[in-house]
Amino acid sequence: MSRTAGPGRDLKLPPLALVVCPDDYLLERARIQRENAWREAHPQGEVITFGEAPPAARLLAELSSPSLFAEQRLVVVREAASYCFGEEAARREGEALARGLEHFSFPAVSLLLTATGGMAPSGPLAEVAARRGEVLFLELPPPPKPWEQHISLSVAQRRLLAEIVLESCPELRGKDEVIAALCEAHGFKPRQLSMAARQLVQLGELTVEAVQRQTGPGERSLSEVEEVLIARDGQRAAQFFATLACGGALVPWRGEPVPERGLGRVLGRTLARLLRQALALRGHAERAGLSGELDPRLCSQERWYTATFRPRLLPRLQAEIAAHPATPVADLSPWALHRLFRLAAAYDETALLRCLALLERFEAETAEGPEAVAAAAGAVLELLSAGGGAAARRARAG
Repeated sequence: MSRTAGPGRDLKLPPLALVVCPDDYLLERARIQRENAWREAHPQGEVITFGEAPPAARLLAELSSPSLFAEQRLVVVREAASYCFGEEAARREGEALARGLEHFSFPAVSLLLTATGGMAPSGPLAEVAARRGEVLFLELPPPPKPWEQHISLSVAQRRLLAEIVLESCPELRGKDEVIAALCEAHGFKPRQLSMAARQLVQLGELTVEAVQRQTGPGERSLSEVEEVLIARDGQRAAQFFATLACGGALVPWRGEPVPERGLGRVLGRTLARLLRQALALRGHAERAGLSGELDPRLCSQERWYTATFRPRLLPRLQAEIAAHPATPVADLSPWALHRLFRLAAAYDETALLRCLALLERFEAETAEGPEAVAAAAGAVLELLSAGGGAAARRARAG
């Protein structure tokens, strides 16, 4: 039987099982759970473990050799990924193992194969395991949707992380606010979260304040810059820059935290790029006859991207952009263009130009460390407090 499931849900262990998960910690968790379930069912049994995938002949010999010490045995291969996802020679070993297991008798021995992999396994070994036992692909919980800009973890991610915390530290049961603070501080990093929870229990102070002291200033994602500007969220902007000012890390969408000396280069240039692109997009929208659509209230309507922007606005916008190949918004994806359209709708041209001028005056792109944070914060907070797009102009006009 081949199935897809959430990590750590099903503890049934048939004689032949192949379990695959993208996350090594969650895979280890699933393996330990299944080993423990087998030990409970066979308290006098013996567990034989291989760290890496051995040659097929060696593994088959181990399965076929009765133990002198125990009637029931569980043979575990902790990292069997090469059998399914490895190079040609390793996959041939997986095929040889599959042939050996096709008609193998499992009267007193069980085989558990676990593998780190980002997709459900396929090929001869997976087919044999599905026919004679079970293939289980443990998918990671889905992250927040792209439009859920103020959510760091999805409901499914939080649920799994809470399970992990309580497994590691039953002492935290009933302390939902502390668990939430741990999850928020560490994000979807199960191994790191488990270690942090155990350290907190060892300290003996199970409070949100202790979590904050333990994690330090924390980190902020560079993607938040665009989200703050689109939402005109002054409170979130203040929190973002306060974290960085206190020594928190700035983390790009993918990659390592930005070193302090590079803060101006990364943060300042990102802000300047977004503002220049928003200015360019305003020009394209006006020439395409879409000035009336540059309204933050329209852009924030439910299903605006799928119902309005993509079918009606995007074709006209792309045609206008194509006529100006040197524009800073050339070759952007529909999703990126829709985000920039929302940003452009939130501010008028004067506000965008003023913020760019402030970034230049404060030397935000060349400053380092705290000076870079202060420069960027000054320009952004000024922009958020200034007049905005069409809706803001109408509101001021009464």
